[in-house]
Amino acid sequence: MQIIDSHLHIEALNYHDLEAMALAGVKAIISHTSQPGVHRDIPAQAIFDFADSVLGFHSWRASQFFIETYFCIGVSMVGVPIDYKLALEKLPSYFNKDRIIGIGEIGFEPSSTTCPDLCQQEEILLAQLNMAKEFNKPVTLHTPLTEKPKWVKRYLAMVKEVGLKPDQVIIDHADETIVKMITESGCNAAITVQPWRKVRPADAAKAVQSGDIGLLLIDSDCSTLDSDPLSVPKTVLEMRKLAMPEGTVNKVVWDNPRRIYKLV
Repeated sequence: MQIIDSHLHIEALNYHDLEAMALAGVKAIISHTSQPGVHRDIPAQAIFDFADSVLGFHSWRASQFFIETYFCIGVSMVGVPIDYKLALEKLPSYFNKDRIIGIGEIGFEPSSTTCPDLCQQEEILLAQLNMAKEFNKPVTLHTPLTEKPKWVKRYLAMVKEVGLKPDQVIIDHADETIVKMITESGCNAAITVQPWRKVRPADAAKAVQSGDIGLLLIDSDCSTLDSDPLSVPKTVLEMRKLAMPEGTVNKVVWDNPRRIYKLV
């Protein structure tokens, strides 16, 4: 079984994590922009310095375990620069870099300390959704921890407003409460299996059964918060326990991310 972990933050993975993932069948990872600094006054350039470090040093670390690294870049609401308009202006210059395959993770986050104003967040989000349309890039949308159906409805309205093709939209941190809603819209639902979110591999395997198999992804969202780098392989095991066909399992953890992120 070959596996792609479609959303994590590679800087949070140590060598033991990468070794365990490789042994469990993870062949590729898709790292996403998060908070490129530990303070509130983040300059726009930090996003691009961070991207360069992922494409350089961190990708090299993963390659020691034969894991291919890809990257999604964007202005995340948990790390909005003080000069965010400069970041938005510069983003397109990175879209053609090798192994930058999408925009993300972006989306609303009501608990953001770098941009608590939801109206300003909407401005930043809309700018990036328009970029996704203009440059035909997959875009990953972060779903807040609570009131998930409310945020999904808001995202779907914005996707329609911008005129994005639903199949290039990934709505992440999905659980069984929103998987069906997302896939019925034609968007992709990424189920995040992470201890601090209280979504276990068994929960994710059951959630898979509620959506369109062709529009589902599984990810670990490994970060500095409580995470498990083996979340996706463990979910594979749970899907097998539910007697899901190998073709179905393979589609969710390999075929779908390759198609959605245009890795084929």
